[in-house]
Amino acid sequence: MCIGTSVHADIRVSVQDRNAPDRAAGHLTAAVLVDGDAVLVPNPGPEVLDPKAELEILVFPADPGAHLPVEVIPIWKWSPFHLIGQQDRPLAAVARLRRHSSYSAQISHVDSAALAKATAALDGDLWAALDKLEAIPEGIGAISPDLLGAVGQVEREQRRPRRSEHGFESYEAMVGGFCIFFCFCHAHEPR
Repeated sequence: MCIGTSVHADIRVSVQDRNAPDRAAGHLTAAVLVDGDAVLVPNPGPEVLDPKAELEILVFPADPGAHLPVEVIPIWKWSPFHLIGQQDRPLAAVARLRRHSSYSAQISHVDSAALAKATAALDGDLWAALDKLEAIPEGIGAISPDLLGAVGQVEREQRRPRRSEHGFESYEAMVGGFCIFFCFCHAHEPR
C-alpha cells in the first residue's frame, strides 16, 4: 500500500542498534524508505543480518532544524534477498515496519528489468544501480556522526511533552474547556 498523505521532505533512514548508547553509535547502515511501512537496505552487511541483533529504524529529516518529526520505528519482519548459493552476500534486505512512517517514500519508479541489468553490470551493488538509474535522491546514503548527534538531540526534545496552562473562573467553564476534546462529555440539557 502506498501512502499518499505523507510528509514530503528530504529524509534519511538509518538502521540502528537499539542497544547503542546514542544515535551515532547505533548507526549500522543507511537505508531507503520505499513505502509507508517498508525500508530497503541495499548491500546489507553482517551487522544487520545477525538474527540476534536488536534493530530499529530511525527516519529523520536531513536538516535536523527543519521542525519535522524524528521517527523510531520497530521492525516486525526482516527479509534478506540473495542469489542461490550466495546467502553470505545478500543484494538487499527489506524491513517491514510495525507502523507506517509519516514520511513519503524516497524512491522513484524504476523498471525492474533495467534495475536487474544495472545491478548485474555493477556486480551486485544495488546502491550503485539505484543511483545509476536515478531512482534515489543524491546523497541519501550519506549519514554522518555529526548529523546523527544533532538528530539525537532533536529526538530527545521531541519526546518531552509540550505543556500549556488553561485557567478558568468556574468549574462549568473549566469542564466545558476540556470536554470539547473528549467524546465522553455531552452537553448539559436542562430539565
